[in-house]
Amino acid sequence: MANKILWYGKEVEKKVHSGALTAVLKACVMVQRDVQVSMKHVGGGREYPRPGGKTHKASAPGEVPVIDYGRLVGSISYNWKGSGKETGTVSGKAESGDGIGQPDKDLTGYVGTRVEYAKDLELGNAERNLEPRPFLIPALERNRGKIKDFFMGIIK
Repeated sequence: MANKILWYGKEVEKKVHSGALTAVLKACVMVQRDVQVSMKHVGGGREYPRPGGKTHKASAPGEVPVIDYGRLVGSISYNWKGSGKETGTVSGKAESGDGIGQPDKDLTGYVGTRVEYAKDLELGNAERNLEPRPFLIPALERNRGKIKDFFMGIIK
Protein backbone atom coordinates (compact mmCIF):
# COMPACT_ATOMS: atom_id res chain seq x y z
CA MET A 1 0.00 0.00 0.00
CA ALA A 2 1.40 3.40 -1.02
CA ASN A 3 1.55 6.25 1.45
CA LYS A 4 -0.53 9.23 0.49
CA ILE A 5 0.86 12.73 1.03
CA LEU A 6 -1.65 15.55 1.34
CA TRP A 7 -0.52 19.02 0.32
CA TYR A 8 -2.39 22.07 1.55
CA GLY A 9 -0.12 24.68 -0.02
CA LYS A 10 -2.82 26.95 -1.45
CA GLU A 11 -4.83 26.91 1.78
CA VAL A 12 -1.72 27.66 3.86
CA GLU A 13 -0.68 30.44 1.48
CA LYS A 14 -4.15 31.99 1.68
CA LYS A 15 -4.16 31.83 5.48
CA VAL A 16 -0.66 33.33 5.77
CA HIS A 17 -1.56 36.12 3.32
CA SER A 18 -4.75 36.88 5.25
CA GLY A 19 -2.81 36.95 8.53
CA ALA A 20 -0.16 39.20 7.02
CA LEU A 21 -2.81 41.59 5.70
CA THR A 22 -4.33 41.77 9.17
CA ALA A 23 -0.89 42.44 10.65
CA VAL A 24 -0.18 45.22 8.12
CA LEU A 25 -3.52 46.91 8.82
CA LYS A 26 -3.12 46.59 12.60
CA ALA A 27 0.37 48.07 12.33
CA CYS A 28 -0.88 50.98 10.21
CA VAL A 29 -3.72 51.77 12.61
CA MET A 30 -1.38 51.56 15.60
CA VAL A 31 1.19 53.92 14.06
CA GLN A 32 -1.53 56.33 12.88
CA ARG A 33 -3.00 56.53 16.39
CA ASP A 34 0.45 56.88 17.96
CA VAL A 35 1.22 59.86 15.72
CA GLN A 36 -2.09 61.52 16.53
CA VAL A 37 -1.78 60.96 20.29
CA SER A 38 1.85 62.12 20.32
CA MET A 39 0.81 65.51 18.90
CA LYS A 40 -1.45 66.18 21.90
CA HIS A 41 1.21 67.74 24.11
CA VAL A 42 2.39 71.15 25.17
CA GLY A 43 5.34 72.30 23.11
CA GLY A 44 8.59 73.62 24.42
CA GLY A 45 9.04 76.17 21.65
CA ARG A 46 7.96 79.72 20.99
CA GLU A 47 4.52 81.16 21.67
CA TYR A 48 2.48 82.71 18.87
CA PRO A 49 -0.61 84.89 19.16
CA ARG A 50 -3.75 83.46 17.57
CA PRO A 51 -7.11 85.07 16.75
CA GLY A 52 -9.46 85.53 19.67
CA GLY A 53 -6.70 86.36 22.14
CA LYS A 54 -5.41 82.80 22.21
CA THR A 55 -1.77 81.79 22.06
CA HIS A 56 -0.15 78.72 20.59
CA LYS A 57 3.01 77.25 22.08
CA ALA A 58 4.81 75.52 19.22
CA SER A 59 7.05 72.51 19.40
CA ALA A 60 10.78 72.96 19.85
CA PRO A 61 13.22 71.41 17.36
CA GLY A 62 13.28 67.64 17.84
CA GLU A 63 9.82 67.55 19.45
CA VAL A 64 6.70 66.15 17.82
CA PRO A 65 4.65 68.99 16.28
CA VAL A 66 1.99 70.43 18.57
CA ILE A 67 -1.61 70.67 17.38
CA ASP A 68 -2.46 74.24 16.41
CA TYR A 69 -5.42 74.32 14.05
CA GLY A 70 -5.60 70.51 13.73
CA ARG A 71 -5.02 70.25 9.99
CA LEU A 72 -1.93 68.02 10.22
CA VAL A 73 -3.16 65.71 12.97
CA GLY A 74 -6.52 65.32 11.23
CA SER A 75 -4.84 64.40 7.97
CA ILE A 76 -2.79 61.46 9.28
CA SER A 77 -4.17 58.39 7.52
CA TYR A 78 -3.21 54.91 6.42
CA ASN A 79 -3.55 52.93 3.26
CA TRP A 80 -2.07 49.88 1.56
CA LYS A 81 -0.59 49.15 -1.82
CA GLY A 82 -3.30 47.90 -4.12
CA SER A 83 -6.19 49.47 -2.20
CA GLY A 84 -7.29 51.42 -5.25
CA LYS A 85 -7.43 54.61 -3.22
CA GLU A 86 -4.74 57.23 -3.50
CA THR A 87 -5.24 58.81 -0.07
CA GLY A 88 -7.31 58.49 3.05
CA THR A 89 -8.10 55.80 5.50
CA VAL A 90 -9.07 52.48 4.01
CA SER A 91 -10.17 49.92 6.54
CA GLY A 92 -12.24 46.81 6.80
CA LYS A 93 -12.65 44.07 4.27
CA ALA A 94 -13.01 45.25 0.70
CA GLU A 95 -16.26 44.24 -0.95
CA SER A 96 -16.76 43.86 -4.67
CA GLY A 97 -18.14 47.02 -6.17
CA ASP A 98 -16.92 49.38 -3.45
CA GLY A 99 -13.96 50.61 -5.50
CA ILE A 100 -11.36 49.28 -3.12
CA GLY A 101 -8.93 46.75 -4.52
CA GLN A 102 -7.45 43.86 -2.63
CA PRO A 103 -3.86 44.24 -1.49
CA ASP A 104 -1.30 42.86 -3.85
CA LYS A 105 1.25 40.24 -2.84
CA ASP A 106 3.84 42.57 -1.31
CA LEU A 107 1.42 43.85 1.41
CA THR A 108 2.91 47.30 1.81
CA GLY A 109 1.16 49.59 4.29
CA TYR A 110 1.49 53.36 4.42
CA VAL A 111 0.93 55.89 7.18
CA GLY A 112 1.27 59.53 6.30
CA THR A 113 -0.32 62.75 5.16
CA ARG A 114 -0.58 64.92 2.07
CA VAL A 115 -0.39 68.17 4.04
CA GLU A 116 2.23 70.17 2.18
CA TYR A 117 4.25 71.26 5.22
CA ALA A 118 4.44 67.78 6.81
CA LYS A 119 7.68 66.85 5.05
CA ASP A 120 9.36 70.04 6.29
CA LEU A 121 8.26 69.26 9.85
CA GLU A 122 9.40 65.64 9.69
CA LEU A 123 12.77 66.25 8.03
CA GLY A 124 13.42 69.96 8.51
CA ASN A 125 13.99 72.54 5.79
CA ALA A 126 17.28 74.44 5.66
CA GLU A 127 15.89 77.00 3.20
CA ARG A 128 13.15 77.94 5.66
CA ASN A 129 15.50 77.65 8.66
CA LEU A 130 13.23 74.95 10.11
CA GLU A 131 14.77 72.20 12.20
CA PRO A 132 13.11 68.75 12.14
CA ARG A 133 10.13 67.98 14.32
CA PRO A 134 9.77 64.28 13.47
CA PHE A 135 6.46 62.58 14.11
CA LEU A 136 6.11 59.67 11.65
CA ILE A 137 9.46 57.89 12.01
CA PRO A 138 9.45 58.05 15.83
CA ALA A 139 5.93 56.57 15.92
CA LEU A 140 7.07 53.69 13.73
CA GLU A 141 10.14 53.15 15.90
CA ARG A 142 8.10 53.20 19.14
CA ASN A 143 5.89 50.44 17.75
CA ARG A 144 8.52 48.34 15.95
CA GLY A 145 8.44 45.53 18.55
CA LYS A 146 4.64 45.26 18.56
CA ILE A 147 4.58 45.24 14.76
CA LYS A 148 7.13 42.45 14.72
CA ASP A 149 4.94 40.51 17.17
CA PHE A 150 1.94 40.88 14.82
CA PHE A 151 3.89 39.09 12.09
CA MET A 152 5.41 36.51 14.43
CA GLY A 153 1.86 35.63 15.50
CA ILE A 154 1.12 34.48 11.96
CA ILE A 155 3.85 31.88 12.16
CA LYS A 156 2.66 30.55 15.50
